[in-house]
Amino acid sequence: MREALTRPMSNKMQVILCGALLCLISIWAYFYQFESAQFLSRFDYHAEQIWQQPWRLVTAHFLHLSTLHWVGNVLAFAGVTIVFARHFTVRTYLNALLILTVGSAALLWFAGYQQRFVGLSAVVHGLLVMGILLEYRGDDTPAHKRLLLLALGLLLAKLAAEWLGWWTSPLTTGQDDQLWQLHGAGIICGILAWWLHNRRLAKLAQS
Repeated sequence: MREALTRPMSNKMQVILCGALLCLISIWAYFYQFESAQFLSRFDYHAEQIWQQPWRLVTAHFLHLSTLHWVGNVLAFAGVTIVFARHFTVRTYLNALLILTVGSAALLWFAGYQQRFVGLSAVVHGLLVMGILLEYRGDDTPAHKRLLLLALGLLLAKLAAEWLGWWTSPLTTGQDDQLWQLHGAGIICGILAWWLHNRRLAKLAQS
């Protein structure tokens, strides 16, 4: 019993706890916005103010407009984190989230995206793509690889359906209906985060 208490916590469990803390922060932020009238407008994505107030690159992703919005996004974020936690340390997990939050918001700005947005959906899409690619690279089982490719194909099909206007979600209520741009930016940054993650692992293997 004493050995179990003194045993260091695994990287996987540390990552899961870190993800849980971020979920709690996002939930707190949702309820706090009802006590502070300007809270949402000060921390959402706003193209005209994004570089004068660069915290919006990160904070916009952890805000939500409705109960259904935060419940759906927080559960998805927690689920993806739990499934792929074994591939990360807390440091690499937070590095990935920084790339996904800042990268997707910056990519939208450079693409001329003028709508204001909040929500974790871009991060969830990016983290999901990153996790699928990490699993694919680290698994030699043909059946598992086919399953991962199917999951990736379904995600890209969903993005295409959003682009064509065939896919709608109740989570989008009150926001721009062109969510394929947000999700697409998240997916692109997920691929970038995966590439940088693998580069770091390659450097560690050589040292």
